[in-house]
Amino acid sequence: MNTLIPLAYHYGGGWTDWLGHMAISAVVHALIYSVIFRIMHELTFGQAVLLVVVVLAVLFMWGRSRDRRGW
Repeated sequence: MNTLIPLAYHYGGGWTDWLGHMAISAVVHALIYSVIFRIMHELTFGQAVLLVVVVLAVLFMWGRSRDRRGW
């Protein structure tokens, strides 16, 4: 069993829990996007494209390594 599954059931108490979850999620996403935009602002266009390609390739390779069917 995934260790994060019990966390998913924590917000099952109604609309106030959902609203709290949405507020916390918005703050976390804002922090993540702030960091990403600050990093990307420092890069040239070519460096940014290369970074995106590398990140997508790494995510693809990681996803394929976790696939039970293999390549």
